[in-house]
Amino acid sequence: MGLDHPDQPLPTIEEYVKLLCEPATATGPISRWVVRDDGRIVGTASAKYPMHENRHVTVARVTVSPARRCQGIGAAALRAILPDLGADRTVVVANGVKGDASGEKWARGLGFVRTQAKVRQMLALAEVDPVLWQRPVPEGFQLESWIGAAPEELLEEYARARTAILDAPQGDSTLEMADWTSERVRKHEEDLRSRGIQNRVTVAIEQSSSRIAGITELELLPSQPSQAMQRDTAVAADFRGLGLGLAIKGAMLRWLTADRPAIAEVFTHTAHDNISMIRINHALGYITTAVVAELRIALAELARRLESR
Repeated sequence: MGLDHPDQPLPTIEEYVKLLCEPATATGPISRWVVRDDGRIVGTASAKYPMHENRHVTVARVTVSPARRCQGIGAAALRAILPDLGADRTVVVANGVKGDASGEKWARGLGFVRTQAKVRQMLALAEVDPVLWQRPVPEGFQLESWIGAAPEELLEEYARARTAILDAPQGDSTLEMADWTSERVRKHEEDLRSRGIQNRVTVAIEQSSSRIAGITELELLPSQPSQAMQRDTAVAADFRGLGLGLAIKGAMLRWLTADRPAIAEVFTHTAHDNISMIRINHALGYITTAVVAELRIALAELARRLESR
């Protein structure tokens, strides 16, 4: 990780062990493997199995120690885990791959094609003037924030507002985004609680209609005590252009820094063609540190290519 993603700090051994012990992600279960040579681990592999949208997809990741790359270890790992990628799943996706680096070049050599690129952005809180987060709330709106479960009186509106992200740029990706309902929100909140993840939400409410016009979410993971992950930010189409995105994200940062001073960095990923959100993040002090890619291949095609190697 230090070689491929030098912009991201390495977790401690304890943090990494805690991460490996999690049997599932927010989208579904996960399986993990290690590759050993003479008793030493020289590579790892994992497969996530989405259980809501994208049930035809397996999300795979293969990592090989830098000193052991270009020796066939990655292909051997994929070949070994292929039977476990799911008989009812037809597509293999790799995401978070550093763009145009060795990992993407290796995957493309196996027949993967890039379907989307995202920019990874980082906000070093101590290095940014907090005045950047003092963004006015547009007239006629009020902000509300919570940790964990959405207030019952806002639940239905919040679920509806979360669907505003469905029209965000996705490049050539065909992955389905979550279709949020009240029940889906409650299940997601329960899942985060069960994994010890603190979910913080700030919303903008139109006072005249009580509609939630915009939402932003941030997660604090127990395995990353000095970092926060900025998740979805969405503004409903008929409320865009008013400055709500800046207002809710600025309020989130003021809340976070006042409440959790130990947090040093906030990370986020944004589609590279989502110019509006990238501009908002830069205005708040984020810098772009890398481009990461989403790649995909049909499972049958991957099997054919691995067999011929």
